[in-house]
Amino acid sequence: MTPIQRMACLMMALLVSGAAAAQERMPPIPPDKMTDAQQKVVTDVVSGPRGRLSPPFVPILRSPELLSRLQRVGEYLIYHNSLDPRIFELVVMMMARNWTQQFEWRHHYPLALKAGVKQETIDAIAEGRRPVNLAEDEAIAYDFAVELLANKSVSDQTYGRFAGKFGEQRLTDLVATMGFYTSIAMVTNVDRTPIEDGTAPLLKPLP
Repeated sequence: MTPIQRMACLMMALLVSGAAAAQERMPPIPPDKMTDAQQKVVTDVVSGPRGRLSPPFVPILRSPELLSRLQRVGEYLIYHNSLDPRIFELVVMMMARNWTQQFEWRHHYPLALKAGVKQETIDAIAEGRRPVNLAEDEAIAYDFAVELLANKSVSDQTYGRFAGKFGEQRLTDLVATMGFYTSIAMVTNVDRTPIEDGTAPLLKPLP
């Protein structure tokens, strides 16, 4: 490794560790400081399938009506999505990589493996390259998501390939999944939402 390459690796490590250690801007609100609206939405979230107010929702609690509506969208996408869990988790990992969103990457890393996404596929996404040996349905979903992110739309060919394989409901759910996790990534990156304990590696900044 050349001196320049060593310096680049050091700078990358510093960037990652700095992002992980940055102070949270909108930390949890103590219960006795919550408004009635905030307390109500927290109760709704905790009594639902999540069972807790997950960290990405902490900053959004500043806008309780938004959180109330957004968390219900997330509840559908996470627990009732028409997409196969493997495809859902693949797309979530792509969105976490797109935004270098460390919390969601850490959180969904084991979920993706459990859903059947291959380790080599996750590693490729982390490195910002197209995975090899994708299953047919994974390749169709991956290419659709990449094109939508890059071009802000998809071609007739890409649309037809996905719709022909998955149908229009799954297509709609995939796009909604991308939109939901984009919103979550933007909020958590602005907030500097801390990473929960876990074994998943941190994402490195892409060149």
